[in-house]
Amino acid sequence: MSKSPVAIIILDGFGKRAETVGNAVAQAKKPNFDRYYETFPHSELKASGLDVGLPDGQMGNSEVGHTNIGAGRIVYQSLTRIDKAIEEGEFQKNKPLNNAFDYTKEHDSNLHLFGLLSDGGVHSHINHLIALLETAKANGVKNTYIHAFLDGRDVAPDSAPAYVEKLQNEIAKLGYGEIATISGRFYAMDRDKRWERVEKAYKAITAGEGEQAESPAAAVKASYDAGKTDEFVLPTVITKGGKPVATVNDNDAVIFFNFRPDRAIQLSNAFTDKEWEHFDRGEAHPKNIKFVTMTLYNPSIDAEVAFAPIEMKNVIGEVLSDKGLKQLRIAETEKYPHVTFFMNGGRNEEFPGEDRILINSPKVETYDLQPEMSAYEVTDALVEDIQNDKHDAIILNFANPDMVGHSGMLEPTIKAIEAVDENLGRIVDLVLEKGGAAVIFADHGNSETMTTPDGNPHTAHTTVPVPVIVTKKGVTLRSGGRLADVAPTMLDLLGVEKPAEMTGESLIEK
Repeated sequence: MSKSPVAIIILDGFGKRAETVGNAVAQAKKPNFDRYYETFPHSELKASGLDVGLPDGQMGNSEVGHTNIGAGRIVYQSLTRIDKAIEEGEFQKNKPLNNAFDYTKEHDSNLHLFGLLSDGGVHSHINHLIALLETAKANGVKNTYIHAFLDGRDVAPDSAPAYVEKLQNEIAKLGYGEIATISGRFYAMDRDKRWERVEKAYKAITAGEGEQAESPAAAVKASYDAGKTDEFVLPTVITKGGKPVATVNDNDAVIFFNFRPDRAIQLSNAFTDKEWEHFDRGEAHPKNIKFVTMTLYNPSIDAEVAFAPIEMKNVIGEVLSDKGLKQLRIAETEKYPHVTFFMNGGRNEEFPGEDRILINSPKVETYDLQPEMSAYEVTDALVEDIQNDKHDAIILNFANPDMVGHSGMLEPTIKAIEAVDENLGRIVDLVLEKGGAAVIFADHGNSETMTTPDGNPHTAHTTVPVPVIVTKKGVTLRSGGRLADVAPTMLDLLGVEKPAEMTGESLIEK
């Protein structure tokens, strides 16, 4: 039986900005997107700050965006929850955190804090690290060591010295804590199973192996001198008298303070997985450690969770499933967790009637080397699926504008957007031919702002609104929409009543 599918098409990191200078979206030749924009009703969506459950003015990101899209309501994010807990004194009483503190006292051992040293607010926040140091000291933990991962992606690529200095000042003020290792996030926070990267960070933290420096500032300087900015700083062991300041040893406790899961899973597994087979962890692999994660990274990780997920009822996948509609989630590796786990409100399993297609991302060092990534392969798989009349609802993510946008390189990002546009045309034209409709939009901004005001590369997300197009003639889209309104719009196009839990509203004016 022929189906007329409704497709949500997420152009990841494709924001809307009037100025064309440094704007890959504006400079790219995108005849298909432009044609849909001129032919069909369009508007814009808010995708940052309070509109997605983040602090006011905080840029959005893919995890937050897809969670809000799938929920059809504003979802208060981990950053906001943890900030609130610190402010109201609940953080200091948090049981899993206190269990880690107590563990070090019971075993006369050390506490180690892992995480991204940044105020980017995408994966972590430096304020949460400072709160952990204060709380550990107040709880009588003897020694606390920090294994700091440098950002350079959600913040400026050469901003590490300022964050290291801020942390060192807090340590001096408290008279407590010490930085033991630093690593660029490229190594410590890989999510693409590039185990050789994770191994370098792991060996620095557990065995004191790798680059060495007498201070974190010296380590960053040496990296800059070698032409490597924050994200790519080689895992470096901070030494005192020629010996590592500290490594994670048997009976120690670890708190991984990143709140976004995807880039914390692999390193966490390296410490906790009893059936490990990705690289030789060596004699230094610490035994009998207490491992605490700030949020639930993955149910398979043997760890206590400080801020457990809040269960959500009636996300888009559940509603489609309950109505007996067949749905497809499709993306390449980089954004596959977003169209599945995050879109389903933190649920790994498929809903009944939910199918998934994962297309592998290319194995290149950085995506500016292959701006088209796997967009053509994603499209080939989806076109075949649509032609075979398999699904009523489709949720698709094109990763390119975001992943190549993070390089800070304008020309490759323009190429990435042009590749996406070519594939967008193939998909949307086929959906229309089948009598269906598409909602084309982005989850946050990025590639529309590739340079800073002073002309340097801009590698982070932005707070700009994102465009939205609904490929259905004869309707009008209202203004003032946000990401939480996308799921109700999809249900509206499918003729399905939205559940009470979805407080977002359809973008289609009645």
